Amino acid sequence: MRRAAALMMASVFLSRVLGYARDAVIAYQHGATPNTDAYFAAFTIPDFLNYLLAGGALSITFIPIFARYLAEGREEEGFRSFSAIATVMGVAMVFFIVLGEFLAGRIIPLVAPGFTAGQSAVAARLTRIVLPAQIFFYLGGLLMAIQYARKQFFLPALAPLVYNASIIAGGLLAGREHGMEGFAWGVVAGSFVGNFALQVYGASRGNFSYRPRIDLSDPGLREFIRLSIPIMLGFSLVVVDEWTTRVFGSFLLVGAITWLNNARRLMLVPVGIFGQASGVASYPFLSGLVALGKKEEMWDTLSLTLRWVFLVSAGMAAIVSVLSREAVLVVYQRGAFNIDDTLHTASALSAFGLGIPFWCFQAIVSRGFFAMKDTWTPTLVGTGAWIVALPVYYLLQQSYGVFGLALASTVGIFLYAGALYGILMRRTVGRRGIPELAEYGKMALAAILAGAVGRYGISAVARFLSWETLWGAVARFSAGAAAIGATYFLLAFLMRSSTARSIRRRQDLLHPPSTAPDAAGPLCPPGR
Repeated sequence: MRRAAALMMASVFLSRVLGYARDAVIAYQHGATPNTDAYFAAFTIPDFLNYLLAGGALSITFIPIFARYLAEGREEEGFRSFSAIATVMGVAMVFFIVLGEFLAGRIIPLVAPGFTAGQSAVAARLTRIVLPAQIFFYLGGLLMAIQYARKQFFLPALAPLVYNASIIAGGLLAGREHGMEGFAWGVVAGSFVGNFALQVYGASRGNFSYRPRIDLSDPGLREFIRLSIPIMLGFSLVVVDEWTTRVFGSFLLVGAITWLNNARRLMLVPVGIFGQASGVASYPFLSGLVALGKKEEMWDTLSLTLRWVFLVSAGMAAIVSVLSREAVLVVYQRGAFNIDDTLHTASALSAFGLGIPFWCFQAIVSRGFFAMKDTWTPTLVGTGAWIVALPVYYLLQQSYGVFGLALASTVGIFLYAGALYGILMRRTVGRRGIPELAEYGKMALAAILAGAVGRYGISAVARFLSWETLWGAVARFSAGAAAIGATYFLLAFLMRSSTARSIRRRQDLLHPPSTAPDAAGPLCPPGR
């Protein structure tokens, strides 16, 4: 599991680097304009279609089904079910893509009600370009699930790299002449090459069989639909949070959606590297423990993963929230993206950053439910969290603009992750898991104090080193991140965090004290 997690972390890290390059090219060529807002809004309908047909959860719903066929030596039946699922749901996906092509012009004003008529027209045109990519995402997701079930992670890990590289290429080749359409065509090319063609090759390296098959009585298809229905019908906060910020952001200043998008992308870098990668890598192993009836062992594995991820992500939250201006300036401020765009984006990032540990948390905790084949609970809890947080989005947007919307997002993910954790703990180990809450409390308090110390330190050096220049921002971010990180770990260690102290114990094992004899004789008997 550690090797799989390391591979997925490397993939997500490189993908985020390419994602930064993609957004940096957009920022350099176009800044934050009505057209960039329209481009990001154009993904709302395709994302919803992907979500509606459980494309984003294929690995969650299909892995347990296919893995069971493999474990029982019924691989041929597994591929029959795969063929039925790919054919039936693929036909449904094509139908909705065609429907979306016709209705895009009417739906965009609903998802971005604050847009002008011109912006809505641009968003609709870009939506029509991006929509066909969803069939490649869908079929590719099934092909990746086959590889995950076989514990093969390499080619699925390449998919986001190829995807982002294609978007960058599309923007560089056609962005100047055709505006945001160049990036949109890059989306289609990247989804075909990285998410579909490459995964066809990956799945076919072992025994692989596909024949178009429409069989609504197929047991694998029926189980797939049963597991997917909650995900299809529920509006979990994890999915609709970004849509919600776009809807409310369309009423703010021109560029607000772009500011929020750029800030979210930076926030998702540590979330992807630590939370998403750990969740993907741990899921097949958690499913295996549940299949053996070892729910407590599953909780212990999940809990250990959570504590390590929370240790790192809480420190990242302190760093990102305090050094948001420096991070945004280094990443985005060049070309058409000016200082005003930097300040607005940094404002949103400082609030988004507070939610990093909870986004990581939910990515792992939800896998515990999915391993137990429970897709209803995460969906219902996520929908409830979104409904509760919806007034918060409105109130904070009215009072604080983009900062308020980002803060509302953090409030919502905190509610969702906390509720999900409590329910899973009750279902697996009950009250035996309560003492672990103190461990998370220690790490959270250490992060808050480290952030406060970091903010004071940054203010103290402001007159000597300005953040408004590239090299000044780089120097401040590098030194500030190191100082906040060191302070955070020291505080966590002094607060007797067992997770932080385990790092010290590992270091002692790697670098043991001298075994030279002292006055009392040798430290260890000979031969030991």
